Amino acid sequence: MYKKIEPNNSIFEIAEFQEDKYKFNIVSKILAGDEILLYSDEENYFFARNKVGMPTWIWTKDGLEDRRILEETKEVISKFLTNLEYDQFTCKKEYYDFLTQSGYDKLNKEDYFELGFLSCDKVKSVKSVDGNMVLCTNKEDKELLTLFIKFVEFANKTLKSIKEDSLEELTEEMGRQIDQKRLFCWKNKDGKIVCIANFQVLGDTARIGHVFTLEEERGKSYATNLIHDLTEKLLNRGLQPLLYTDYSYPASNKAYINAGYEDKGILINFSCSREKRKLKNEIEINYDNK
Repeated sequence: MYKKIEPNNSIFEIAEFQEDKYKFNIVSKILAGDEILLYSDEENYFFARNKVGMPTWIWTKDGLEDRRILEETKEVISKFLTNLEYDQFTCKKEYYDFLTQSGYDKLNKEDYFELGFLSCDKVKSVKSVDGNMVLCTNKEDKELLTLFIKFVEFANKTLKSIKEDSLEELTEEMGRQIDQKRLFCWKNKDGKIVCIANFQVLGDTARIGHVFTLEEERGKSYATNLIHDLTEKLLNRGLQPLLYTDYSYPASNKAYINAGYEDKGILINFSCSREKRKLKNEIEINYDNK
């Protein structure tokens, strides 16, 4: 039977989760949060969320087939449902498949999104390009801020996981990353910033993110070289570089693979709602039938 647990619970130390700990890297960040919510049966699964509005990460043992336990997890999902239009979750595909096959009525199937997980043990040789990787240091750099904002707009549209931010909030976030020396860019031979990337250290891992290239500069291997050089830098620090990627965007995935990353499989992003949402076409049909 499930119960509310603390961050020091033994479920986070069992061998099965340790095998998945890199893939569930975000869980380490959640456990260090201030408003965390954790539920588990302390053996087969756990649900972890940092705060309301952030995704809930669901870990389950591989090959979990006990129907009683699986049905029990639906009750746990209800603990994480709020009055928001939808609440986001991330899990293994086999657990998502259980929810769909069992006809779980809170599931929004239209929000299905495959999140690729990649890691790198050794970088590959890459095609050289003009320019070089630069540590970002200027908080007043408008060119850098423009690229930073473009990434957020892009991610918001494709991942549905970043709410719209104000210019002031984005400027502050960029400033924090600069202060922490974890925001990098690639400048071409003319000194133009053509792509950006950052990283975040969690324990012995470094998660790369915020990778974005200007539309007019894509296809020139700038991102591949930035990822290569940043990854090499992290490996030299003794960290395990990893990242999550949008499987539906092959250009970025190719850049990671070319730099030396290996595809380790997928996780599923999805959403559930306390009250079933009406889709646009359903609303239109109801309107037409009035």
